[in-house]
Amino acid sequence: MNIEISGRHFDLTDALKQHVERKLDTIDRFYDGILNIHVILEVTSGTNHVHIQVRGNHIKLDSKAKSHDIYSAFDEAFDTLEHRVRKFKDKMHNHRKNHDSNGDSLSFYVAAEESELDDGILIDDSSVIPRLDTEEAIVNFEIEPEKQFVFQNNETGKLSVVYSTSKGKTQVVELVREQK
Repeated sequence: MNIEISGRHFDLTDALKQHVERKLDTIDRFYDGILNIHVILEVTSGTNHVHIQVRGNHIKLDSKAKSHDIYSAFDEAFDTLEHRVRKFKDKMHNHRKNHDSNGDSLSFYVAAEESELDDGILIDDSSVIPRLDTEEAIVNFEIEPEKQFVFQNNETGKLSVVYSTSKGKTQVVELVREQK
């Protein structure tokens, strides 16, 4: 895990840097897919701002906080981040544990509505499809750009796909199993 710490409008002290690194060293125990963490510490007149960015395998999280004390601002942003990473890991773990094991293998899905997604999608194991909110799926698609990103939509409970249109815009479409 790569940790990068940036200080804006002040000289980053060794004590502050060690405090940040010590806390961040614990975050990968919640999810081992974290590759990079970037911390931006900014001192402005009266208020200190902290922005923590986490990037990795299927994860992109941000946490921000502000306070009159830079240590307090970092601790608050870190606590929020820790909560989000735990929640992300729980979602991933529960998805694998509670997947639908009704023996469906090799199903062909098509767009449920008019779209540029002309070709259907062949899914051989629906248990490995992540359960995400639409916003999280779009973020995952943008992090690891593939032709398309299939996900189980937490909001609708149905399979959906994120893809880029011919005009380069990101589109989300619900999928339905093609009837034979």
